[in-house]
Amino acid sequence: MRLKTIKDKRSDELYVKSIAKTIDLIKAADNIDNDKPFYFLGWFNHWQFFMNDKTVYTLKIDYQYDEKKYLVLENMQLAELHKMTEVGINNIKVSTVLQNINATQKLPAPKFTPKPFTEDLFSIWLKEPSEINEEVDLPYSEIINFLNSYTKETFRTDRFLFYPKADGDPNFITNIYAYDLKNDVEMKLYLPDNWEKINNRWTIIPPKRLEDIAIDADNVSDYKKRLCKKAFLELANSDNETYGIKNYWLLELVKKCVQPVDDLHEWCCHRCFCHPELFGAIWVYDFPFDDEEPSFFITDSQYLWETTKIATINFKSPTYNTKGIYKRDNVKRLGWELNEQEKIELTEFFKKPSDRADEHGGGSLYEGYKKYVKTNWQQLIFEYNHNTAGWGWGEDNFDTPPEKEADRLSEIEALSFDLPIPDYTKLR
Repeated sequence: MRLKTIKDKRSDELYVKSIAKTIDLIKAADNIDNDKPFYFLGWFNHWQFFMNDKTVYTLKIDYQYDEKKYLVLENMQLAELHKMTEVGINNIKVSTVLQNINATQKLPAPKFTPKPFTEDLFSIWLKEPSEINEEVDLPYSEIINFLNSYTKETFRTDRFLFYPKADGDPNFITNIYAYDLKNDVEMKLYLPDNWEKINNRWTIIPPKRLEDIAIDADNVSDYKKRLCKKAFLELANSDNETYGIKNYWLLELVKKCVQPVDDLHEWCCHRCFCHPELFGAIWVYDFPFDDEEPSFFITDSQYLWETTKIATINFKSPTYNTKGIYKRDNVKRLGWELNEQEKIELTEFFKKPSDRADEHGGGSLYEGYKKYVKTNWQQLIFEYNHNTAGWGWGEDNFDTPPEKEADRLSEIEALSFDLPIPDYTKLR
């Protein structure tokens, strides 16, 4: 990809400026006067997290907008700011820097009010897998340790230093800097996504060839650029000795913390049941992999943004679809294995009669539910077939059973309503 084309790949410039403005607000509120980097660590439960000089900040911003609903940067103000020092899973010291009770939201209040700040927010967040980038799943406690030890020389070769820095660049193509120690010159490297089919799935991989890197630098010969590229490829594709992760992904993580752009974090799923008193909610994916075993997942909250753990379970057998960290691209949560009582409650819940048809009371969905759905288990199958397997969107609506419909909108496997409930009390 040509450098000119790469430079045109710009993301939301206002977002980049709003992050810089937020950092300025934090510095002013907590009287920060140091030249150490500010890291943006993302969102959790509608709170933003930043870090500077071994101190982690969580905050909410009062945003104000003009008549065209564009963010007015100069009117941004902190609504709340709390900080955590002495960071560690069992060693947390939290203090409130600012709590602006007069801050007013200019847009209508959100439909679901975020939870207020408690010290538990930090301890929960520290254990969650990082969503900063897709490949690094370390818990935030480890991300903090890594960033606290990171310096400009962390990723270096004999001749080159490789590092990101805050430069206000809203380009959504990954970019970092290289410093040639021999010639005292800085270069900017752009690294377009590099895709490879692994296990029948397209996966982003680190750059492999010189052509995968574009360098922006004045008065630097092609020969010196080539040397820089070769050094970077060797470093990027080497495993980090501490974390066993390729250096490229750790460098990308630092870049996304130092100079974040507006990356999409998206939950592509459909909520089928909402039972906070039982287990939170049950969902199906919108777009599972073509070769993936049909499954559903359970969250410990009815709201995805409050979810702290997720269990993914197969439809056809009492087995987990995945164990360990739940991960769909860069949306991640702790894995959840149900205890014995939760397994019993889930099994009994699926056996109970469904009331979904009564909730609709008319129309094609009502007729479909009345025809196929008697139990909560069949309701879950209905939702999976309709939402995920593309059943019931044609002219005949739900007249043809899902496994027999010829014009479904998806190649994803459809499930028969005769599918028996696995014995989830034996879920393993």
